[in-house]
Amino acid sequence: MNRIVLSKLLTVLISALALVACEGDRESMSDSTQETTAKPATAVKKPGAAIEKSPGKLTAPISFDYSIVGNPIVGQPVSINLQISSPLDDRTITVFYRVNEAGSLTFPESQLETITLLPLAEVTSRNQQVTVVPQREGRIYLVVSAEVETDGGTMMRSMSIPIQVGNSPRAPTVNGELVEGPDGEVGISMPAKEP
Repeated sequence: MNRIVLSKLLTVLISALALVACEGDRESMSDSTQETTAKPATAVKKPGAAIEKSPGKLTAPISFDYSIVGNPIVGQPVSINLQISSPLDDRTITVFYRVNEAGSLTFPESQLETITLLPLAEVTSRNQQVTVVPQREGRIYLVVSAEVETDGGTMMRSMSIPIQVGNSPRAPTVNGELVEGPDGEVGISMPAKEP
């Protein structure tokens, strides 16, 4: 019986020591927290040292602007005026045109799908006109990509140009089906598909 009492006493003693140790850690943590909140961090610039700035997301130094000429009609060529701007006015810009959805539009035989724009003296914006032939009504997209050689390597930027063909409204795509739950709320059921 003495062994059982001794074992219980030893367990209580170990628990008490662990509790005291945890309290000590908690106090030291709160002391260090108070120290860091009491002393705000300040940046000290050493003479001659540059402050480094995070570059963030790198994007190509190219921007696009466009306008659609006329009213797009199925089967009829439609022109799109493009303005491609870059602060790198002494560099060649290569422009690529492609169709986002096969069968939605085509290029006439006279339209090049890749064009190289040569540098122009002190001109930051270069104008182009691309012609496409819509093949269906609704909203279709022309993808324009441009690449330029920078000091850090070749960089590319792309943009989708929406073209509304005809008067038909854009048909929304519905994924799943509307179902009413047991509590009366309506939601979209999207069951998993088997491969």
